[in-house]
Amino acid sequence: MEGKEFIIRIDFRDRLGLGYEILEVLKDKNINLLGMEAKTNHGMVIKFRCLEDEFQHLIDQLDKIDGVLSILNCDHMPYEQREHELTTILNSVSEGVIAVNKMGEITHMNDVASQILHYSKEKAIGMKIEDLLEAKIPILETLKNGRSYKHKEIKIKKDRRVFHYLTSGVPVINEKNQIMGAVATLKDYKQVEEMILQIDRKKKLTTFDDIIFQSSNMRQIVDTAKMVAKSDSSILLRGESGTGKELFARAIHMESNRSKSPFIAINCAALPENLLESELFGYEEGSFTGAVKGGKKGLFEQADTGTLFLDEIGEISPQIQVRLLRVLQEKAVRRVGGNKEVPVDVRIIAATHQNLEEMISKKLFREDLYYRLNVIPLRIPPLRERPKDIPLIAQHLIQKIGIKLNKLQVYLSKEAIEYMMAQKWPGNVRQLENTLERIINVIPDREIKLLHFLEWANLEPMKQRIERRIESNDHYFHIKIPIEPQWPSLKDIVREVEKQVVLKVMKTHNSSRKAGRILGVSNTTILNKIKDDEL
Repeated sequence: MEGKEFIIRIDFRDRLGLGYEILEVLKDKNINLLGMEAKTNHGMVIKFRCLEDEFQHLIDQLDKIDGVLSILNCDHMPYEQREHELTTILNSVSEGVIAVNKMGEITHMNDVASQILHYSKEKAIGMKIEDLLEAKIPILETLKNGRSYKHKEIKIKKDRRVFHYLTSGVPVINEKNQIMGAVATLKDYKQVEEMILQIDRKKKLTTFDDIIFQSSNMRQIVDTAKMVAKSDSSILLRGESGTGKELFARAIHMESNRSKSPFIAINCAALPENLLESELFGYEEGSFTGAVKGGKKGLFEQADTGTLFLDEIGEISPQIQVRLLRVLQEKAVRRVGGNKEVPVDVRIIAATHQNLEEMISKKLFREDLYYRLNVIPLRIPPLRERPKDIPLIAQHLIQKIGIKLNKLQVYLSKEAIEYMMAQKWPGNVRQLENTLERIINVIPDREIKLLHFLEWANLEPMKQRIERRIESNDHYFHIKIPIEPQWPSLKDIVREVEKQVVLKVMKTHNSSRKAGRILGVSNTTILNKIKDDEL
């Protein structure tokens, strides 16, 4: 029967046999019923086909049925509206989405999944998922065991195409705990890599403004680093552990013409030789047991047009040194197990705390590689060579640690600052941060005092007998703490030292202000100690 499609909604007062009477009217009129949805207290929606001149007669007859309250025209069936909403939702997400029923047939597929798999979703709907991809995909296991999976890397070669994506999946389970289907999300692996690099750049965005200093020797290093950042020459950062070599490397990258391209860092001492080799240069499929299907790009390829930071370069083996030298000379990389040269445009920043010159003399580091890396040498001075920077760095670290520990507005006393500036800090900024975090964890108030460093910093070695000498009027004042029959607590030792020192000074200087000036503390500190009966 030809005619036009109509959709009507019938609101009714529920009674036995009402639905049957409505269907009888359609049958008597020889109406082609296309669809129907009914829900108690929510009416009935009918989709049918009939001639336009018969439509009004049908409505009049339906309106006469006992219990029918109203009849309205509709644009969509409820299930069509739900399907449209679902499609809109699926196409609004950035990941591909595929849903299958319990037989593994595709029921839904969004536009992103269609793009990733290079397959029309109209053709895909109704297909077996293994016909579209392959029989080993994890969503089929989910249909069997009902278990979810997350972030699985999949590579499939089909019809001369390679599908490389990251997938997660969940089962669809009904109220009877039966598996009714499954839903999988897909993300193109190239997009994953780009997203990781973008996040890494934003998360660790570092400029020279983030380097805290006020000393002249650091000013000279920073000015030089800014100047050489614009070139593509290799840079070798020298400095002790904890001086901030990676901070400088990131700042140089952000100051360079490569700032919009990737910055990739790797600690060469953190990986065994074979793993470091495959990470740096990549590998071809089948080059070793466990190799990812299709092979993998190395860090040189990933850092193309950007910067590669090789930390602890003095730790690499002779074999890696040879391969690295070749890449620097040829500006091309050959993957492990491959025979094809891949051109790369990468700026190298290397760093080490070792004496490479001595390693060269001992045949532990290649001289030709050294000259390739050491085009622009930059030595970052340790904290002991720039004590003026310590208070600024310490205050910055205190703010950072305070946020982490929810202890805000912590500050350093004058004595504590002087004590820090007098220390050698063999671990440099890393050691300073560790020490401050330990102290901030245990102090009861907001002021970090000299006492807290003496109690918690472990910056001076303990001796069999503690002896403090304070020079006054060209004489030495000896303080001896007995350690038998057992050692007193460190807190008691510090209290005893303070007591004897203040008593000694107050004997010759009866003013708390004068005593405080001699001992480098405020007169309030002296008065508080006297008031608190600590003396």
